[in-house]
Amino acid sequence: MRDKCKIVTMRDMNRLICSALVLLCLHFAGAVSAGAQNVFEQTVSFDKIVHDFGDIMMSDGPQSCTFTMKNISGAPVVIHRVITSCGCTEPTWTEAPIRPGETGQIHVVFSNDQGPYPFSKSVTVYVSGLSKPIVLKVRGIVHEKQKSLAELFPVSSGPLGFREASVSMGQVEQGLARSIEVEMANTSGRSVEVSFADMTPGLTVSMAGTTVPAKSKVRINCMVDTRNTDGEKWGKTPFTFSVVADGKKYPAALTVEALIKENFTSLTEAQKRAGALPQFESSSLELGVVEAGSVLEGEFHVKNIGQDAFEIYKADSSEGGVSVDLPSPVPFGERGTVRVSVNTEGQSGEVINILTLITNSPTRPIINLFIIYTVK
Repeated sequence: MRDKCKIVTMRDMNRLICSALVLLCLHFAGAVSAGAQNVFEQTVSFDKIVHDFGDIMMSDGPQSCTFTMKNISGAPVVIHRVITSCGCTEPTWTEAPIRPGETGQIHVVFSNDQGPYPFSKSVTVYVSGLSKPIVLKVRGIVHEKQKSLAELFPVSSGPLGFREASVSMGQVEQGLARSIEVEMANTSGRSVEVSFADMTPGLTVSMAGTTVPAKSKVRINCMVDTRNTDGEKWGKTPFTFSVVADGKKYPAALTVEALIKENFTSLTEAQKRAGALPQFESSSLELGVVEAGSVLEGEFHVKNIGQDAFEIYKADSSEGGVSVDLPSPVPFGERGTVRVSVNTEGQSGEVINILTLITNSPTRPIINLFIIYTVK
């Protein structure tokens, strides 16, 4: 089976990995927001980690927002620096030490001078006492001309509409909760009474009030709490709910997707270093040029060089038609094999299939492997 697979060249790897990372960033660029759920290393919490400006016009000029950070630890903390991913986004922040129980702010101005396009900008915050920076987001859609609500919210559930059929809130650690704010519009000419039903266990959907006026937008809060999933959900997990508008139910109105991974916050640094540590022979397989409808097979080989046994909880594929056979927990010094089978039915051209592994490794909780082939 192994001679069907060959390692891609370094040049190909650079090109393919760059393309794959773009796909991953787009998929998990959802707007995450929450109150007390946004806690980082039991040191600080944020009122939100994404601000969505929504629809703005080019003529509206610069747009600003504020993120509030609370010190929930027992010692003062300092915001050392804040870096943005684009010169069009300018941050200022509280520079004085923030005492326990007190708050600081990060004020962000988006220049809105780049033209009509959707935007999502990163704001990376470095805080004393944290092992890694916190990444905030500002996003929105700039328009040159005014559009109707029906054009802006084309996914309809009766009189109500959403911008898209699914949204992603990114990564959520086991034992924690995260929320995403989603805009919903009443595209009809009358007020609508709204409630939510049929929520997947672990998902809670709410909004301020129960009535959405005619031709208006509201924000609904979708919270995923992994404590209510019994620790049974891993990796890419869809959560759905129904919208009830004036007593009529519209099933599966929106899908909220979360990437659920292991939580290592209770481990000491020594325990993390002693944890499972996988070493793959190769992170990519090239399966060549094949006929449409072919079934391809391949293997990824891994050695565990960490002290704890290495375990893969789940494997998710970016493309359909993939089945994966995961190894049993791999003890220290032993090897395991991830076997994949790919049905190319309905595919064409070059395919970069991203296989995302959710693991128990403190240093590699999420591992991306790449399956590459071309369908004639």
